[in-house]
Amino acid sequence: NHHRHRSTRCSMMNATSTTNIAFVLLIALIALSNGAQATPFLLARGGASTKRAGDAYQQLALALESHLPPQEDADSIVKALKSLSSAQKALKGLDGAAHEAYQRTHTSSSEGSSSSKELTSVRGRARRSASRAASTADAFLTAELCELIENTTDLEASMNENGTLADRTVILQDVQVKLTKGLNVTLLVLWEPSYDGGAGLDHGGIKDLMGPSRKKRGRLLVIVKDPVNNDLKGTFGVLDSEPLQLELKSGLVANEIASVHQHLYRTAGRVLRSLEPTLFGEQFKNQTDVAIHFVGQSLAGGIASLAAVILDGSLPMPEERRRKKKQEPIIKESNETQPVVELDGYGRGRSSAMVLGAPPCLSANLKAAFVKSVIYGDDVVCRTTQESIARLCERTERALKGGVLGRRVGWMSDVVSLTVTSMKSHARGSEGEEGRLVVPGHAFLIRPRRLGGACSMHEVGGLKGGREALRAAVLWQLNDVLLSKSLWKHHQLESYIQGLDKVQLRGVEDE
Repeated sequence: NHHRHRSTRCSMMNATSTTNIAFVLLIALIALSNGAQATPFLLARGGASTKRAGDAYQQLALALESHLPPQEDADSIVKALKSLSSAQKALKGLDGAAHEAYQRTHTSSSEGSSSSKELTSVRGRARRSASRAASTADAFLTAELCELIENTTDLEASMNENGTLADRTVILQDVQVKLTKGLNVTLLVLWEPSYDGGAGLDHGGIKDLMGPSRKKRGRLLVIVKDPVNNDLKGTFGVLDSEPLQLELKSGLVANEIASVHQHLYRTAGRVLRSLEPTLFGEQFKNQTDVAIHFVGQSLAGGIASLAAVILDGSLPMPEERRRKKKQEPIIKESNETQPVVELDGYGRGRSSAMVLGAPPCLSANLKAAFVKSVIYGDDVVCRTTQESIARLCERTERALKGGVLGRRVGWMSDVVSLTVTSMKSHARGSEGEEGRLVVPGHAFLIRPRRLGGACSMHEVGGLKGGREALRAAVLWQLNDVLLSKSLWKHHQLESYIQGLDKVQLRGVEDE
């Protein structure tokens, strides 16, 4: 009876939360019923402005042009996208207004309580605060390494006492690995013998910020760079592909299915094969305690994440393409019998990844907790899948057919449509997780705030319910391309660095 009553209370609370969100959205729609002229109320409290948004929308229009009717030119598509942005701008503004109101009115209470419920709550808040602090530090290192691979010709400048390569040596440099036809990713591998932190699930974290206290295990840093990280159309071209379903080797459910982004997954397999001579070479073949950490930004972040997941054994290695009939198979002859070491699972317990701006590339049912992802603001890549591109194209086509009048009044119905879709996605929970791609691992969203010029940080990966999950689905639009003037700017590495620098880390009492 206790469990039944508790379940009923939880259902009522979820229903109440949904009703509250719907009510707030209804009030917002009424306030905005006069059209786009009413939006300054929201803009002053965290909403986005469409001023000087031309470059972002023009790039997005070029990326979508091939998906839309051929008679529509880029200028018409830009106008349609700008009109559609009003819907998401309203939702975004509601989140900004709520955050500002909370910051202005919230007062911390230092009075303690002996109730077990409150103590549990405090412990949970302390864990989240520590997790955010540690993830911010890890993300700064990732940004530093991503900057390093952008200009490998000047590695000597990073070898000084305070440089990125201090206490690190280059193992592999400028290794080219195929992404898709005509596109290669670049690898840079560093060896850090003095590393004494954790590995796998324990890599990074608050313990690594507390100074040396363990034996030196050493760490391999695998930095991945993709060739289209500054090309929105090229990035969309890679991401617009159907997910690939795989049967997992391990898991609680026999023959469980997971989905991956097929291009990024196959590239991750090629990355691991290129690392095979290093992992099984004389220097590392007997060092089974070495931490193996992958980093990357944009598509490279997705590749780095999937490589870490494969090496951990949570995903199988991609099958190699069949050789052409004219090419004779290569047969290795050896008199010595040597055990064959599989790459998938070779790094179990010591493989990890930290990525910035990675796209959804792994199904939601595969919880890779040893991977951490950071999303900054309106970053379009973190919200782009074949499904979200298709939904955006449908919305754009409706706006194009509606003409000028349709665009003026259609944004209100678009708010309702987006909200209902997001609410359904939130209510569905774990249903269909195996086919839905999400940003990999434990994800954190950094939100720029107008109040004080700071940024807030929120855990959004692996949430099953509650306030943050509802905000992620409805107000933050993490499952749809968020149309704003900053959708491409927020994807740039410089924006991530600036955002991380402004993160306002909250204490236990400020949660």
